[in-house]
Amino acid sequence: MDIKNISTKQNPNKYQEIIDVKNAVIFQLDINMNFTSLNAEWINLTSYTVEETLGTNFTKYVKGEDEIVLQQHFDILVEGRRDGIVLEIGVVSKQGVAADAHLFLRADLDVNQHIISFSGTLTCLSSRRPNVAAFMENESNYRFITENMSDMVAVLAEDGLVLYASPSHAAILGRNLDDYIGSYPITHIHPDDWERIFHFFHEMIAEWRAAEIEYRCMHNNGEWLYLEMRGTPIKGPDGKIQVISVSRDITLRKKAEEELRQTTMKLKTLIASLPYGVKAEDENGNTTLYNDSYLNLFTFKPRGNENEEEYQQQLMSDARDIIQNFDSYQLKKKEIAESHQLCRAEKVQLKDGRMIEMDAVPMEENGRFDGYLWIYRDVTEEKKAEQKLQEANQLFQKLSMVDGLTGIANRRCFDDTLEKTWGQLTAHSELLSLMLIDIDFFKAFNDLYGHQAGDSCLQSIGGILKELPLEPDGLAARYGGEEFVVLLPGRNVDQAVEVARSIQETVKQAHIPHKGSSISERITLSIGISTMKVTNSHQHASLIMEADRALYQAKDNGRNRIKVYHC
Repeated sequence: MDIKNISTKQNPNKYQEIIDVKNAVIFQLDINMNFTSLNAEWINLTSYTVEETLGTNFTKYVKGEDEIVLQQHFDILVEGRRDGIVLEIGVVSKQGVAADAHLFLRADLDVNQHIISFSGTLTCLSSRRPNVAAFMENESNYRFITENMSDMVAVLAEDGLVLYASPSHAAILGRNLDDYIGSYPITHIHPDDWERIFHFFHEMIAEWRAAEIEYRCMHNNGEWLYLEMRGTPIKGPDGKIQVISVSRDITLRKKAEEELRQTTMKLKTLIASLPYGVKAEDENGNTTLYNDSYLNLFTFKPRGNENEEEYQQQLMSDARDIIQNFDSYQLKKKEIAESHQLCRAEKVQLKDGRMIEMDAVPMEENGRFDGYLWIYRDVTEEKKAEQKLQEANQLFQKLSMVDGLTGIANRRCFDDTLEKTWGQLTAHSELLSLMLIDIDFFKAFNDLYGHQAGDSCLQSIGGILKELPLEPDGLAARYGGEEFVVLLPGRNVDQAVEVARSIQETVKQAHIPHKGSSISERITLSIGISTMKVTNSHQHASLIMEADRALYQAKDNGRNRIKVYHC
């Protein structure tokens, strides 16, 4: 029976390359520990042919006292408590002679992680151990090895047996050199790496070339270390093939590389998922990174077959057609970059009307400036919302200064205007006149005609006051209830009286009936006037108080009168 055909049928991808390896038995077992494939090295180890061995149980060829230990370890594999086992067992030949052999056995899993078979190697130790002693006796074989090297230096036989190991193995791997020399390093290699190492080792010898490989090896404390090994095949003094290996611990480097990979991956994922545009530039202004949001924000064309330099030139050309005042934009960026300072919320106007907000974040490490991170956000809608809010606030502010019933200024507007006007007139000691206006017998009007008619009356008076020629600085306002106030900056007493008479006449011509009045059948007004020169020594409250006293005199003297306050 052809062992190549058997192995290929069982697992062509896994065993095709190693089936002809010498010095090691490569085999496969089913879940009952029966042989399903073997290579020709089995004949050299046991004298049994492949044909008569296939289908028989592995324990048949194991020395009696080792069967129980083998079965225990096999059960451990079946239960899934370990991925692989390493043992030294006695293998009994067809002639009944037991030979010490090194066994490595691991479980083969399907895509659902169920055990479907077991694969392993058997290497005879009896014939190899003398080789170790012979090597050690021949000083010329290891004289060139530096005992004080920090890297691990080893000499391996053609089948991987350790003939020599430098003292650094003890420091790096925690190994006892006496136990390590004469063993097979594969027993300490991670189960996921041992087959790759196996191929590497035999291909290096077959192709007679130096080669490098990274793999995981177990420290004596159970931790996995990453090692980098360079192997070189040589011919020993006796003509036998040997391999010089130089290995170093790269665990920290691999951890750093993995951390960097994870960090880079997270950074790229983060930047790619950001809803705003991001672009990084080095200290010379060259773009080193950008995300799709940056391209979409500026409606840049997606990258085609151009190289990076060509694509950057295309982006620059597109930017000129997209950004309003592109030269000013470039100049601003240059000023920011030269300052090495953080810059927030710079505005970039696009030709399509959109507004972009730009942040510039300097990137520094250990005091060295490494460039800028530019962050772009489309704030067009925000600006529109801000404009609408501003307009709404202005409208609200305007409405808050208007009397809701009459449509003229309210008491709040009057108070603010009086204070502002007072401050403006103080510097030049100018005149300021103020009149308080009261609708005569307004309570009686409400009682007779109703509150709705009373509101209409107030609206009529407000409309008359609104039409007064008070520009540019005068103001007519509802003071409260049926009282109104008129502010006349720069007008003297005579001018104020003239305005008051004009108001009374206009109201008279309005013919608003008032049968509840004891002095007229129409609505009439009483008006009090106060005029003073605005100085720091006078308070504007005095102006109101004097006008109020004058109004009281007008009402006390029969109403429908104009009175000027006199000291």
